[in-house]
Amino acid sequence: MEGIMITVSDRLSEESAKDYVLRQLTYNIINANLTPGEQIDIPELCTLFGVSRSPVREAELDLASRQLIDIRPKIGAFVSYIDAELVEEVRQLRSILEAELAVIACDVLTPTQIDKLWENIAMWQMYISRGNDEKTLLLDKEFHAMIYKMCGKSFWLELIESASPHFDRTSILSVKCHKTDNIIHDHQELVTAIEQHDKEKAARIAKLHMTRYIENFNTLKENFPDYFKK
Repeated sequence: MEGIMITVSDRLSEESAKDYVLRQLTYNIINANLTPGEQIDIPELCTLFGVSRSPVREAELDLASRQLIDIRPKIGAFVSYIDAELVEEVRQLRSILEAELAVIACDVLTPTQIDKLWENIAMWQMYISRGNDEKTLLLDKEFHAMIYKMCGKSFWLELIESASPHFDRTSILSVKCHKTDNIIHDHQELVTAIEQHDKEKAARIAKLHMTRYIENFNTLKENFPDYFKK
């Protein structure tokens, strides 16, 4: 972990030590502060997070079950490489759910809720212009999460979020490659279609949006060849 700048945020009130470490490690894996193949240095993490070894090891087991780290007996724990097949499964699931979600949104979203989506897009454009990759990804996730919640599909959102770290790892790399024009245009087109109650267009844009990963995949592998599972 030498030379890597891990982002450490404050521990939340009533957050257990294990949950705190899990949140910190997940964030840093997604944002490539901990890079694929890198060994997890437990003593260093204990110092950084101000915790004992037990919550770090518990968090490792949780991350291993989610395929975000690989534990090698008697050797150590390593950040997993990005599994393109697993990411594709998540993409396909989101494509199905979010096309249906777009249709529902045409019926149920209020003008006030639509305004909040436009505000998100405006904030996203600002952070793109400032080159803030992490904030850009957070706003992208917030945009999609808002639509799930506005449509009353919190369980769908929980389902997606449980697998989202794998997809998010490629999303942040896409942002680092500056492949954002099509993505933000999709958001604008989607909100316009919802505002016009155009269900067919909304579903089509939602599906198109989820193909952007495929369009960017070769670029990602060219720019980050050592990040992907062989």
